[in-house]
Amino acid sequence: MAGGPTVGLDIGTKQIKAVEVRRGNNGVQVTAIGVAPTPQEAFENNVIVDAQALGQAIKELLRQSGISSRQCVSSVSGQSVVVRVIDVPRMSYAELAETMKWEVDRQAPFPADQVIMDFQPIERPDMPADAQNMEVLLAIAQQDMIDRHIDMLFAAGLKPVAIDVEPLAAGRCLLELGNGANPPGHTVAIVNLGASNTDIGIWRDKLLSFPRTLPLAGDHLTHAIANALQVDLGTAEEYKRTHGEVLLDQMQAPPPPDFGTAAPGDFGGFVDFTAPPAPTAGPTTTPSRVPFDFTTATEAPSPTEPNPFDVGAMPATPFDQPAAPTAQPGADTGFVMPEFGAAPPPANLPAPVPSSSTGESALDTLRTQIFNAMAPVLVDLVAELRRSLDYYRGKTGDAPIHEILLTGGTAKLKNLAPYLERELGIPTRVADPLHTIQITSRNFSQGHLEEIASLFPVSIGLGAYNLVSAPAAVGKKR
Repeated sequence: MAGGPTVGLDIGTKQIKAVEVRRGNNGVQVTAIGVAPTPQEAFENNVIVDAQALGQAIKELLRQSGISSRQCVSSVSGQSVVVRVIDVPRMSYAELAETMKWEVDRQAPFPADQVIMDFQPIERPDMPADAQNMEVLLAIAQQDMIDRHIDMLFAAGLKPVAIDVEPLAAGRCLLELGNGANPPGHTVAIVNLGASNTDIGIWRDKLLSFPRTLPLAGDHLTHAIANALQVDLGTAEEYKRTHGEVLLDQMQAPPPPDFGTAAPGDFGGFVDFTAPPAPTAGPTTTPSRVPFDFTTATEAPSPTEPNPFDVGAMPATPFDQPAAPTAQPGADTGFVMPEFGAAPPPANLPAPVPSSSTGESALDTLRTQIFNAMAPVLVDLVAELRRSLDYYRGKTGDAPIHEILLTGGTAKLKNLAPYLERELGIPTRVADPLHTIQITSRNFSQGHLEEIASLFPVSIGLGAYNLVSAPAAVGKKR
């Protein structure tokens, strides 16, 4: 099946993104592309509650988008998936397979007899030949969640080839299909800002080194606007999209962050949701995949069905203890804004602006009020991103991070990229996955494609699952 047209399907809590990808004369080619709202009655807390309804919505999206292929690679996320990168003593593949059975009990927050598991060793290009330890990607998913996901794909008339996780797919698209080679050690942080979660993946030499998911994203901005301006969520969402922006001159820049000082054990308050790839060697090795593969078995099969995902609640660790929630200012709409880690100094927040400010137009006043509502959430986001980078640097001996790529719908918030660059001290830009990929789809105008490009790294990476070179099979060696 490798090389045939493949549907890349990214199902978010707010939008379904689908692309048809095939191999062209000059690399990967996107022949059809589409996006549609996710039926809210079919999806709840990242869990499919109505596979048939969601499948029918996807089938209609494929029809409207002109997607004819039925071979599909999709992704899953949520509290029913766990992906970890763990260190173990170097051992043979057979020994590793036995060891991972025990790791399932340690790592999974649900009964071991209700999960599927797969793993893959990670061979980094800078790993010494005589290294005593090795890194392993372990992916665990609840069987019930995967069963529902597959039922949904069948309801959509699709033939599942593999199920991937979003961070791996985004890295495959932006790093493997992106611009040329980078020098050894080049490190990129991909920040996927969705509706309900923000995925952070730090990649070194195109291999995922550090994954994290924050339960803090676009919906939190929307709720904050709704509370502060006392409007319904639909109006708040429209305000955010139409008038939302980061007013850089109203956000005080904090002192430069002191990276590299935190020890690994000092980083707390997060849920680890992502999965690194499992390559073999060399900086050009493509991100590995450990998904459900419905086509062929690997040379060294995993103990159970495969799955590279990203999710959830882990066994009790200092990282998994949520802070006490605090109420968002404004009308009581039933929404409580969670706290994530230590709050930054209040001095970083802008001063409130009354709705009757003189010297401003009504639109300027509205824009300022929207920004003031979003500002606490943005400060929390910066604080959590800084802690993630700080933790990675502390763990890797103050290794540099060379750039940050933003993806997802919230990435298009005006001035968000320059704001994060100023706060974090790292070059930051909104990723454009369509810039280096041939697009032959005529579904959208070029201008509209440029507007929505940041939505598609995951779906394109999923569609390209079988169109980039896979790492060689891992030998059974000490």
